[in-house]
Amino acid sequence: MLKLLGVPAWQADGAESTLPATLPACLLIHLACVGHWVERGQLAALFWPDAEREQARHHLRINLHRLRQLLAGFGQAEALVAERQRVRLLLPHDLALLHMACAEADGAELLARPAAAWLQGFRFAAFDEFWRWADERGALLQRQWDDAARRALQRAGSAPWQAPLRLLLDPGEAPPPDAGDALCGRTDWLTQVRCETTPALVLLGEAGVGKTSVLKAAFPGAPLLQGREGLAQMPYRPVVELLLPQLDLLRALLRQPERGLAAYRLDLARLLPELAVDEVLPPLDALTARARLLEGLARVLEALGPLLLVDDLQWVDAASLELLALLGHRGRLRWRGAARGEELSPEQRRWLARQQDGQRLRSLPLPGLALDAVQQLLGRAGQNTADAPALLAASHGNAFVLGELLRARADGVAVSPRVHELLMRRWQALTPAARSLIGAAAVLARPLPLAVLGSVAGVVDDELLPAARQALEAALLREEADGALQCRHDLVREAVLALLPAFEAQSLRQRAALALGARTEGAAEPLAVAALWQAAGEAQTALAWLHRGAAQQKLRGRYDEALALWQRVATESREPALALQARLSLAECALLHDLPAGRQALQQVLELAGAVADPAQREQIEGQALAGLVDNAVFSGDLGAAAALAQQLRPLLPRLPLAERCSACEVLIELAMREPDIPAAWALLGQLRHLAPARPSLLSYEGQIHWFGGQVRAARDAFELLLERHPDYCRGLTIENDLGVMLQALGDLARAEAMARRSLVSWQGVAHTETLSLLMLGLTLTSAGRYGEARGVLDRALELGRSQGSALFEGEALVRRARLYWQSGCIDLAEADLDAAEPLLASSHDPLRVSHLAWLRGLLRDFRGLPPDPALAERVRALLARSRHPLVQIRLARLDGLAGDAGAAARQVAIARDAGLLEPLTEGLLLQTAALPVAEARPLLLEAAELAQRQGFAELLNRADATLRSHALLINGH
Repeated sequence: MLKLLGVPAWQADGAESTLPATLPACLLIHLACVGHWVERGQLAALFWPDAEREQARHHLRINLHRLRQLLAGFGQAEALVAERQRVRLLLPHDLALLHMACAEADGAELLARPAAAWLQGFRFAAFDEFWRWADERGALLQRQWDDAARRALQRAGSAPWQAPLRLLLDPGEAPPPDAGDALCGRTDWLTQVRCETTPALVLLGEAGVGKTSVLKAAFPGAPLLQGREGLAQMPYRPVVELLLPQLDLLRALLRQPERGLAAYRLDLARLLPELAVDEVLPPLDALTARARLLEGLARVLEALGPLLLVDDLQWVDAASLELLALLGHRGRLRWRGAARGEELSPEQRRWLARQQDGQRLRSLPLPGLALDAVQQLLGRAGQNTADAPALLAASHGNAFVLGELLRARADGVAVSPRVHELLMRRWQALTPAARSLIGAAAVLARPLPLAVLGSVAGVVDDELLPAARQALEAALLREEADGALQCRHDLVREAVLALLPAFEAQSLRQRAALALGARTEGAAEPLAVAALWQAAGEAQTALAWLHRGAAQQKLRGRYDEALALWQRVATESREPALALQARLSLAECALLHDLPAGRQALQQVLELAGAVADPAQREQIEGQALAGLVDNAVFSGDLGAAAALAQQLRPLLPRLPLAERCSACEVLIELAMREPDIPAAWALLGQLRHLAPARPSLLSYEGQIHWFGGQVRAARDAFELLLERHPDYCRGLTIENDLGVMLQALGDLARAEAMARRSLVSWQGVAHTETLSLLMLGLTLTSAGRYGEARGVLDRALELGRSQGSALFEGEALVRRARLYWQSGCIDLAEADLDAAEPLLASSHDPLRVSHLAWLRGLLRDFRGLPPDPALAERVRALLARSRHPLVQIRLARLDGLAGDAGAAARQVAIARDAGLLEPLTEGLLLQTAALPVAEARPLLLEAAELAQRQGFAELLNRADATLRSHALLINGH
């Protein structure tokens, strides 16, 4: 039979031959799935769509011959029938079993677990059309499977959950026995657990009582989240352990558009870097990263099947508990867990209570085995059932202890009520190598390859396999499906740890920390390595790994945990470099929420950097602190301080590590754009592109430099391209906000508003970016004449700017609100806001901000009937030496016009038309008409009115309509 679910292979006579990843194998898969005659031309077009017809058919003939050779190796050469114009392949395959299982109404419950991955691991380059067909076929199969699983789930409330059969049974193989027969005395519990309808169920009981056995027997094959002792501080560790072996299946799910998972690929890559190898992840804020990762993981687990098992809930981390709560709330997946009730922490108890209060979880205490179950077990083992009362008394109904007592009886050992004694006897009977191997497994507390366990245990290669066999035969270790080894049960692990001498346990933990830290997964498990070093008594070494773990926590959105870890490292580390790195990380966390606090913390780090002896470490810390201070000063509006700090930063650039150098270049670009020194900004961008050519932020900075340089259309195009190429980065780069700024400047108010609102959703809870988006939205709504909405938005921007201690944000919000007041006729309020903004922007040399303020001052004086103030125009004119931005030139032209310059309006129109700035263009056209006769003014008025109406410039449309009406009266009067 051809196996297509899982790794593609041919199965016959109990043997399995994996299909080679070749073109003939692709032909075999396609023809076997189709199962009927296929035209040669159609088949050739699937694999060689761009080739000439005869050339494609020639390639097909060659590869059909190779396919026949492949089939001959399986003894199936005659299955391929080839005629002049068509071919057919008839082979039995496992998809037929899948279709039968999906179609049988009585067997729908058997589908309550995910199907094996379609064409697992079978992929190579080229032949895109074939792979597109394969992906679509896999998506169809998955939909059929999901539909059947949903039907099973709907019936689960009224019918017991049937133990699912393996999807693929070998010919003649009998189905597995009913699980109720295997678990003595648990038939009623199996029925109860299967029929439970609440989203979540937790069985409570002591270690070894049989909680996990009941769940696995009730739902064989269901995905399992496994809590592990000592790893409860690692966010999502059980989820990683579940998903890591299923990356091929996960990648296939991500490619299925109907599941909506593709948008979460980079979020999931924060947990599983293998999903985005060599890709830079967007630098999300912690709140967004946490929410996105939770949502993505929930969708993935729901895609794996309608039911999930959770073992050892008492050792499950807080992040995974949050995920379980979300799953229960969504209601698309049911999860069933097991926990040692007496070992639940107070926080976990409160978590369980909250879930129960919400009617989303039910907890049931699982009692020990009863006397009849012990008698039944003895009968099956061929032992005297009269001993059942004594065994029940010795084991207290604990299934694991009872099993150990029966094992001891079978070995001729006197019955002991203490399971630790039984385990100790068996452990001591092993060779030293086997004991060391079990000790290493007990210390590591997770499944790991034999080579790793052997390295930690110090077992030489010649003794490794015999020692592993001995430990497995003694039932002290167990082998997982992927070949990894771990202690057979937590009680075994606890007993072994209790038997190990203190010096030996410490040595094992040290070697385990070294081994785990050296593995590629060590970088993904810094907190596990830290825990091993801490347990080994190496607290200072543990702090270095805690520092890495804090960065991982922040990346995954566990912001509070990251801050707590960095605070601990900063307080407890005796190594100045490590302590300062932790303080630097804490300061960076405060940067976008509290600018003064962040600045103070960075300055303290910079002052203490001299305490670091190593020159390279000292310069790295100084470079990071200076870059942070430059960034802080730029967004505080203090460009003078930023420039002075940048002078200290630049000499350090060549000696900084790559990541820090790239970050420093980005900060210097931010400063150069605002000084503005556009050539310097382009030069820095060139350096950044050379250092990190694949960095997504390159396109963002390209757009920003175009904006500050006055090329608004080019800036818009850059951000449009960035959004198209990297939509996942909208929560790491301010793409939507920046694109909205360009669209507003170009007069596309509807899209600008949409981008502002998208940005507010993407960056919800991040005060810095929320303020930017609110400022842009407020200006957009003002241009649209929606003054009430604009007032509320700008009030919120002002509030956020003040809360961050940012003079720049506060001043900008006041100026934009003043523009709103002027446009809506509230002149006193407008002047009050400008008076408040003046001192905040007094030291600013930003041409766009200063010209905006001066322009509004001139308009307010004109509204009051006051004479023009020449100082305002001169203030803006002085800015032209630093910036030729069209908005600066347009504002200067307007001020010149107020001073009586007859050609100012025409200059404004020319500049705005050339730059594509439709709002000032419309205003300039209206201004031009004031000095023209009615007949000459009319075409300009009509153009202005058409622009204002099309783009939604409400105030300008009113002015155009009023002017047109007045002209009509003049014409009629004449």
